[in-house]
Amino acid sequence: MPQENNQMAQASDTRPEFRVAVFGLATKFQRLLEIVLRHARHNRYRYSLTPTRGPGEFDIALVDMTVAGGPEVASTLRRVLEDEAVLRVGRRADPERPRDDLLQSNFVAQVLFALNSVVDAMVQRRREAELAQAVAAGLMVADHGERRRPRALIVDDSPTVRRQLSLALHQIGLDSEAVASAREALEVLAMRRYEMVLADVVMPDMDGYRLTRTIKRNRALRGMPVVILTSRSSPFDLARGALAGCNSYLVKPVSMQSLRDTVQRHLKKLAQRRRADGEYSFA
Repeated sequence: MPQENNQMAQASDTRPEFRVAVFGLATKFQRLLEIVLRHARHNRYRYSLTPTRGPGEFDIALVDMTVAGGPEVASTLRRVLEDEAVLRVGRRADPERPRDDLLQSNFVAQVLFALNSVVDAMVQRRREAELAQAVAAGLMVADHGERRRPRALIVDDSPTVRRQLSLALHQIGLDSEAVASAREALEVLAMRRYEMVLADVVMPDMDGYRLTRTIKRNRALRGMPVVILTSRSSPFDLARGALAGCNSYLVKPVSMQSLRDTVQRHLKKLAQRRRADGEYSFA
């Protein structure tokens, strides 16, 4: 029963879990480590000791630097793990190598703090890498010094289409706003920055071709991708779209994959052009 309760508690624990492997650590310190981790229920991370030490089977290594071969093991691990993911445990600061991360004399008092510091650094590095990928893909932009998701303007006189496109763009990673006419679109574009326009062709006041031409003639807007979505698929209609200056011409019904590929391609190109122009930076 106690084992079942423990398993249930672990299953309901939503904290991020990180696996810890020990290398050369004396049995006494391993037991102390188990006790500390078992009672750290209110810590922001959950740690588990793993009995296996193969590639990909642990996230953090605790290496005893006082045993034979300890420094060599630590050096090897730092080549295959994130640099900060190797905690060196020693008796004192050795003048012949950098200071140990954790001393045996205060092991119990400091081990949880040391583990948390490691994970904080790992999490921050991963967030920075994810942000860099999002920026490169155009899925994160800077607006007046603040980061936000790219924004698209949907122009279609059908409420159903506007709603469907908004949901689809949200899944792709864009925020969106929608208007029912080309004239409304031009009014909104004059007031707010967007990364993309998706427009229907057949609209009551101004068709999508004319809207596209108007956007492309505007120096402030011409670099913004315009994607036409329409049920018109004749070669003549495709030619009109190209002559108007649209960046892509999609024929309804548009598959989610086709929409995703088109949107992501144009966002990436837009991000590359903005970086080349020095238009924004996340520094």
